[in-house]
Amino acid sequence: MANIALLNRCNLKCPYCFAENYTGMEKGDISIDALNTLLDFCASEGRVGLIGGEPFLHKEIDKILEILREDFRFSLVTVFTNGIFMGKHLGNLAHPKFKLLINVNSRADIGESAFLKMREGIKNALSLMPRDRVDLGINVYRENQDFEDFLSIVKEFGFRRIRVSVVIPKDKSEGSIAYFKRMKPTLLELYRRLGELGACPCYDCNAIPECVYTDEEKSFLESLPFENAFERDIFLGRRSVCSAVIDLYPDLTATRCFGMDSLRVPISDFKSIRDLSNFFFKEIDCRLVNTPSCEECESCYKFKTFSCFGGCLCYK
Repeated sequence: MANIALLNRCNLKCPYCFAENYTGMEKGDISIDALNTLLDFCASEGRVGLIGGEPFLHKEIDKILEILREDFRFSLVTVFTNGIFMGKHLGNLAHPKFKLLINVNSRADIGESAFLKMREGIKNALSLMPRDRVDLGINVYRENQDFEDFLSIVKEFGFRRIRVSVVIPKDKSEGSIAYFKRMKPTLLELYRRLGELGACPCYDCNAIPECVYTDEEKSFLESLPFENAFERDIFLGRRSVCSAVIDLYPDLTATRCFGMDSLRVPISDFKSIRDLSNFFFKEIDCRLVNTPSCEECESCYKFKTFSCFGGCLCYK
């Protein structure tokens, strides 16, 4: 699924933000003409994501939602948001093709007022949209992270499927495997608490390799209430899924994903989104997938058979 960045502004300054090099740029809200060009470019996918910055800061967000609502080429539109300003736009979002992915931050990171607005937004969204169209996500970005605010939202509204993202550190000198091992106790505590609430975690990307876990920890992970065997296998590091997402920008350029923002190309150089995906696969994936994450990877059967990438390709 391709993502269209509607703007590079955000109302928050999260300490872990993976898009800060983009959101810190000069103002660049997408025009309706540029939006239509990008929709034409990725229409064959049938699905699209709206990202930012914070999408609901765009001054024409309702018009954008109306355009997508009426565009028969798209059956699913996912809006990635921090949930603080979505409340007054829920009338448009109630259409069955829209889905919300709300990134929940703690009071310590965003302040009491913003946290309460987000909570109210979630409550109102659930009153208008089916539960399977409102997802929660959390970014795990530091050791011993406090999850109480996040867990309170999960418990209060009875969420059962949680997107967990292990934040890619800004300084990648440590290496992915060493980083995962350092973050592991914090992650296992989150998974334990989610399990107690009957919630199942799933990865967006940056899945932790199987070698990071002990047999006892694998047994614990196996006990979590995953929705299906595929998600269980990814979560346990038994397979890797890392394909080009494609982020499209207001200036009609594109990247493989935010983490690969250093390689940005104009979409006018490509016939279709599939042509662009193939370009990134050749220029990035094919080169990096053969690069071991650490010395142990070189002799690992899973690495040699492309069933483990050692975490996000960004580390490489």
